[in-house]
Amino acid sequence: MHNLFPVTLAFAAVSVLPACSTQLTERGFNVNLVTASSSNQCRLIEMFTVQGSGPDDTLRRALNQAAVLGADSMAVADGKETADGAEIRGAALICRQP
Repeated sequence: MHNLFPVTLAFAAVSVLPACSTQLTERGFNVNLVTASSSNQCRLIEMFTVQGSGPDDTLRRALNQAAVLGADSMAVADGKETADGAEIRGAALICRQP
């Protein structure tokens, strides 16, 4: 008879992973990701750093954080993978003219 423990463990891990991922908030969804060159016409609100479980999770956290700071746009100043996941240093920006 086969040992089903590894299969059960793998299924449990896969089913839990989506619950650990950060979701974009409604405000975070409305933050534009801009390049450094296109951010020249923007006003800097604040530089910030976020950490997440991986690159995608960290980007969602960064967009959410930019929204919390009142930004309509965000630029990535620096990004790196770490032993625990990933880290982004971002710039919360106002780029849209009223």
